Amino acid sequence: MTKPTIRKKHSKLKVALLSPILIVVFIVGWGLYFIGQTEHPKSKQPPKPNIKKPAQPNEIELIAIPQEESQIITK
Repeated sequence: MTKPTIRKKHSKLKVALLSPILIVVFIVGWGLYFIGQTEHPKSKQPPKPNIKKPAQPNEIELIAIPQEESQIITK
């Protein structure tokens, strides 16, 4: 089984209408890429190590709260 070698050609009108759009998209994309690269020159440096301070123990005091006894009211 062989595939046909005939390819559908794009019409000249379609190419003429799409080429300016593709050129604008390419220029905008390239410009944004270039701006993104020059905006953050510090990002190429290795990140600073995150030094954590030792946690200070909190002084927490636990106490038991006595429950009140229920009083039976008698008349």
